[in-house]
Amino acid sequence: MQSRRTMFRIVAAGVMAASAAVPTRGARAQAAPQPQVPSRGPVRIDVDARPVAATVYADQATVTRGGRIEIPAGSSVLVLRGVPAGLIADSINASGRTPGRVDIGGVDVRPATFDRSSSHRRRGEIEAALREIDDAVAALEVRQTVYAAQQTMVDRIAAAFVESQRRPPAPTNTTGANDAAPQFIQNPAGWRSAWETVRQGTEEAAEALRRVRLERRDLETRRTALQAELASLGAPPARGTFEIAVAVQAEEATTLDLAVSYQVRGAAWRPVYEARLDTAASRVALRQEAVVTQSTGEDWDDVALTLSTARPSQGTQIPQLSPWRITLTPPAPAPRPPPAMQMMRRSDQPAEPRAGQAAVDALQGRSEVAQREAEIAAATVASAGFAVEYAIPGTASVRSDGTERRVRIAEMPVEAKMLVQIVPRVDRRAMLRASFASPATVPLLPGQASLFLDGVLVGRAPVPMLRPGEELALGFGADDRIRVSYAVQAPRRSEGGGMISGRTVTVTNEAVITVRSFHERPVEVTVVDQAPVSADESLNVTLIADPAPTVRDFEDRPGVHAWIATFEPRGERRIRFGYAITSPRDGTVYGMVR
Repeated sequence: MQSRRTMFRIVAAGVMAASAAVPTRGARAQAAPQPQVPSRGPVRIDVDARPVAATVYADQATVTRGGRIEIPAGSSVLVLRGVPAGLIADSINASGRTPGRVDIGGVDVRPATFDRSSSHRRRGEIEAALREIDDAVAALEVRQTVYAAQQTMVDRIAAAFVESQRRPPAPTNTTGANDAAPQFIQNPAGWRSAWETVRQGTEEAAEALRRVRLERRDLETRRTALQAELASLGAPPARGTFEIAVAVQAEEATTLDLAVSYQVRGAAWRPVYEARLDTAASRVALRQEAVVTQSTGEDWDDVALTLSTARPSQGTQIPQLSPWRITLTPPAPAPRPPPAMQMMRRSDQPAEPRAGQAAVDALQGRSEVAQREAEIAAATVASAGFAVEYAIPGTASVRSDGTERRVRIAEMPVEAKMLVQIVPRVDRRAMLRASFASPATVPLLPGQASLFLDGVLVGRAPVPMLRPGEELALGFGADDRIRVSYAVQAPRRSEGGGMISGRTVTVTNEAVITVRSFHERPVEVTVVDQAPVSADESLNVTLIADPAPTVRDFEDRPGVHAWIATFEPRGERRIRFGYAITSPRDGTVYGMVR
């Protein structure tokens, strides 16, 4: 027993000595300091600033790029590469936060440049870093081998004791590794000490191997990133791309959280809706969503997305009326203007979105944790003057290939008034409608709505521009609990008039409409029918209705009449409706196809 403990301590001591010689996690090799060379001009610093926020309008977007930069003392030029060609040059704005004193100067946009000397210098830095990673990985492999050997040794010791319990004690004159086993079995007091030794050795080896795997994973991640950057070096930028140069002046070396925003064409969003009618509760859940697309030339990965109703491309000039002159002679042709030069014009842009700097702060881990309901993630609605902004919760990714991305804005339940409308002349079905006032506190833009009746999709309908509180009525398909019959009666013909007044012919058409409700509660039903409208003094139309219509010229449509009534459960009503047309006997009545 004592010999095994001694052997285990020797192995453990060797393992710990070998591991002490290997760099631990976080002890990475540092590059040798470079001698400071006096600079003759501003230092160019390529900034890896990805899009962190995007505010999308009807036909363009404001994109904010952000990142943290180490800047030296003196003058520097921060260069953001890969800017799409569709940007509006006058819309660029740069800001930042820093613990020191940094002055931001001019901001320029220019075609992307390619500095081969800088590329070669960076290539050397990346290759040196890759060699350091290779050396660190090799050292980790040594540590992994040592800890694996320790684990194997512990397993063998434990297996030896287990095997000794299955065999009878060896003769007393036998020497070797099994001498301690019978003694171990005969000495139960030593079991706990042996168990603790095996447990401790196994735990140390397993924990050490876990740390080695974590360190190696971090190194492999760094290697992959450096190899990707190395592959991109040496190649000129894509044709048609631009870069933004920001001049800064620092009193001393410090860090700068830079945020650069610009407007770019090629992005848009449109509203879409879902109206879900719950007939049992007489409620409509109006869900407001948006479809976002963009083909600006750069992908938006995990950005803070804001949708705005502002229309910056439509301008702000009020139309003017010029004098309107007429003449009896044709005017002389106006001289043809010379070809206009293509220029980037400044668009009337809204205020810089608040999401830009907030997204940069979130990138640096300085944002506060937002508390909101777990059931529904709704957008934050803000009225920026005459425009409305919807800040989508969380982050969103929108690819630059025109792929549609659907995001949710809000879900607004509202009480609805359900009614049934029937037009039996053209359709024997009773059609269910729900009307409600817009529950939004801001205007809703026009769009298409998907209609759900008790959870089942039944169709689509357009939604017009809705102001807060404005009434909207939507149709949700056939109501099978209403039975409708439309019995057309045989037409009757009679003649009248005299020699002086003129012979006339009167044709009478009638139909009997029967409506029965099988609902278990009262329901409002509107029956709509029509009679022809005379456009000639010699034609006379007489209305026949029993009972009389509730509304004549329904919805301001001449000749269209409506009967509105509340049907009790199992209630039934009959309507006799028709018209008599009196015309000259020798005349022909046109338009009687219906």
